[in-house]
Amino acid sequence: MVTRVCRVRGTDGHGLARGIRADRSRPARSIRRGAAWADGGASRSHARTVLLTALVGLLAVVGCEQPVLRPNLLLLITVDTLRADRLGAYGSERALTPHIDALAADGVVFGRAYAPASFTVPSVAALMTGRYPEALGIWTNESGLPDGVPTLASRLGAAGWRTSAVVSNYVLRRASGVDRGFDQYDDRCPQLEAVRRRPERIAKATTADALAALDGCASAGAPCFLWVHYQDPHGPYTPPEALRARYLERERGVEGGTTLLPLALGDRGIGGLPGYQVVDGQREVAFYRSGYDAEVRYLDEHVGHLLAGVRDRGLGERAVIVFAADHGEGLGEHDYWFAHGEYLTEPLVRVPLVVVAPGMRPSRRDDVVSLVDVLPTLLGVLGDVPAGAGSGRDVFADAGPEAGRVAYLANLGGAAVERHGIVEGDYKYVVGATPDERAGRLYRVEDEATDVAARFPEVRRRLAERLSGLRAGLGPRRPARQRTLSEVDRARFRALGYVGEE
Repeated sequence: MVTRVCRVRGTDGHGLARGIRADRSRPARSIRRGAAWADGGASRSHARTVLLTALVGLLAVVGCEQPVLRPNLLLLITVDTLRADRLGAYGSERALTPHIDALAADGVVFGRAYAPASFTVPSVAALMTGRYPEALGIWTNESGLPDGVPTLASRLGAAGWRTSAVVSNYVLRRASGVDRGFDQYDDRCPQLEAVRRRPERIAKATTADALAALDGCASAGAPCFLWVHYQDPHGPYTPPEALRARYLERERGVEGGTTLLPLALGDRGIGGLPGYQVVDGQREVAFYRSGYDAEVRYLDEHVGHLLAGVRDRGLGERAVIVFAADHGEGLGEHDYWFAHGEYLTEPLVRVPLVVVAPGMRPSRRDDVVSLVDVLPTLLGVLGDVPAGAGSGRDVFADAGPEAGRVAYLANLGGAAVERHGIVEGDYKYVVGATPDERAGRLYRVEDEATDVAARFPEVRRRLAERLSGLRAGLGPRRPARQRTLSEVDRARFRALGYVGEE
């Protein structure tokens, strides 16, 4: 679909501008009706002439580059550890996400969106800055955003927006640096995980606090940017038990569902249950898979309450809403259980991404995009905030060939073995613990068990070269320093078994 940016003059005198995406592949409804009149013969000729003259005059007055009101709300919803394949909008038949699916039905659904890393701080930092984690020097969840790097919030704040955030994962507290640019940053985590006793905030409390933040932000007389980050699908899975029970028998009926897993070493989940996931001594696969689905269903309910709150406040018509996940979760694929961070497989790095905006036609996109594209894309939609330099692209403005679009992936410090890779089209190329990009394995994204490099040597060569060139532009292969943890934080992370791991 070819798009262009048009700007139309608003009616309230503020002269603020935003990008309105016009789909040139379809005529406007009024123009289609005008064409129908032309079939009526000479008696309608005058009407057609008048209509065309009026349209030309309107375009001359309004033009395609005139300012109009931008949206008065940008709502960014991110979810921890949410697999794309659990959403109905992404083909799931599990009926876990009716509210998120309804949102997606009103927007653009990106079917091939990738997180740059499969754990939280690097992935979220990339989304907020439009830069890959390595370019930021962010390697682990202990890392922090370097001083001076602009964020989505700081760019919007400089353009006159009010900015507020409510985050529910402890690693996104202020010390992570992703609070930069927010007028209000609520990182309270009043609940504790069931196993590690790590601070968190569950979805019901997150939504209540987000709506309170919205009331303060939106009442300030300026456009409002609100970021809400939900934690719930992250383990340990402790949803309302009635929800787990709803899905438990179904999962027991799936092949391998009644398998009893061994305990894995530490929290990595390779070959067995990671320690932080073990609830009530349970070891059955179905218990944990049903728990994950129940957490997703619980999350969806409260995302629904958040969206309803936006509508009830009269903010829905002029809202840009973005829904995304920071990474996915392994549910047993490749003998990797209820964890993330170790690999770059589709369940871990393929994420949902939905954009809803006034004047934007609902559609589905299947070109490869990355979370680093979110910042430039949103600034393009808003239309009056410069994007600046970065790794990402405005996916609505980029008219280049889809074959040239790639997503870079790296597990950084979240794994025992360093891996980095690239996705282009239907192929994924992954290099293990070696600096030689030519030593990788080539997969089709739908079959990550089979190395097809020998069958497609030219594809392997091309992706190896692209990967090498991309990495060369990212800067040092290791961060110069870990800067965000105080000694108190570091002691707390060690007590939680969380330093250096996701």
